Amino acid sequence: MKSVICSVAFVACFGLSTSIFAQGRGQAGGPPAGHGGGLGHAANTRTETKADIGQRISEHPKLAAKLQSLLPAGTNLDAAGSGFKNMGQFVASVHVSHNLNIPFDQLKEKMVTDHKSLGGAIHELKPDMTKDAADSEAQKAVTQAKEETKSQS
Repeated sequence: MKSVICSVAFVACFGLSTSIFAQGRGQAGGPPAGHGGGLGHAANTRTETKADIGQRISEHPKLAAKLQSLLPAGTNLDAAGSGFKNMGQFVASVHVSHNLNIPFDQLKEKMVTDHKSLGGAIHELKPDMTKDAADSEAQKAVTQAKEETKSQS
């Protein structure tokens, strides 16, 4: 009888410790259930490679032509898009550069090298503009980028 009780206690403790151990391992592999990390989350925050941005733009000749017209003459779109997190960020920055007459290379440096948001980069390059106005211009450019990339899909 003692051996049966000990066996049951051992199995119960072993089962409990295994489930606790498994929970600990699961957290190291990603966020807990219900806290992001699903396919939708991954798709929305995916960072494209430099080749992805250039390739996606070249797959849409109308978009490429539009962006080329907004950038200084002779600008290589693949080189201009390199370093940005995704095509939307690149397209929005091209619009900001054009809309506010900010040199694209300076805007790109603030965003890619200094890791500034679009609004933060605008505010640093146009210090006379309020933070709210810079954020509003950034949102305007994001809307323009969404419209253009959506019409190209």
